[in-house]
Amino acid sequence: MRGIQAFFSPTRKEQAVSANPSRLLLERWLDYKKRSFDLILTEDILDEYKEVLNRLRIRAAHTGNLIASLRRGGVLVQPWYSVEISPDPADNIFFAAAVAGKAQAIITSNPKHFPPVEGIRILTPEDAQKELSGP
Repeated sequence: MRGIQAFFSPTRKEQAVSANPSRLLLERWLDYKKRSFDLILTEDILDEYKEVLNRLRIRAAHTGNLIASLRRGGVLVQPWYSVEISPDPADNIFFAAAVAGKAQAIITSNPKHFPPVEGIRILTPEDAQKELSGP
């Protein structure tokens, strides 16, 4: 599967649970042997991830290591146009990257901000986990 993981700011409860679905997907992707999907990225998305991790007060060293891993293993694309689809303008970078990278899905915990576009499915992290794990 080719997809994009749209990070979100987890609630306190989700921060306390180390096995939340978004984290499990990221850990699966970071483990090269278990990796079963491509992560499509842009420089804007990497900047957004850095901002979210800083807001969550993740240590700078961990943030730097994660961003370096994403850059090394992800599919870096250059969107050729911008889109204005989401009610949250910050989410539009994920749509543009999905189109440029020919993504099959956008994975997000906030699907109401991600209407389906150009045949790209919108999956929650739970749904993506189920699909990637198979029957």
